Amino acid sequence: MHDTSTFSVLVASLAVLFWVIGFTHLLGPRFLRNAFEKWNYGTSVRVITGCLEIAVALMLAHPELRGWGIALAALVMFGAVITLLSHEQYLCAIPSVALMLALIPATLAVPRADTQLHFATIHAAPNAQLADNSQAL
Repeated sequence: MHDTSTFSVLVASLAVLFWVIGFTHLLGPRFLRNAFEKWNYGTSVRVITGCLEIAVALMLAHPELRGWGIALAALVMFGAVITLLSHEQYLCAIPSVALMLALIPATLAVPRADTQLHFATIHAAPNAQLADNSQAL
């Protein structure tokens, strides 16, 4: 068995990390703006990336959305790794790959689907009369 609290701490750490990275993209420090310009990506790509990373952070913080957050994080990080490798930024790609690999054990903190399903059963009493609402319209 695995210790769920350990994986929850990992997910919380990832959420904070994505929050910081997202706001860094939104604030756009000079080095980041220069990199996006060098790669022929406009300001809008940097801002959209920042918004996606903040969305990841929010989803990771919410247990019911955690699975979607991990999926979106994997997609964003895959895009980052591809971008960095295609522009020969090999050393810069290492932290992105590490972050992407950290998403694998984070999936263990996703609540199982069968624990979230709740069914209600309604039974009518044997001799109960049902109200006729057909004339209410």
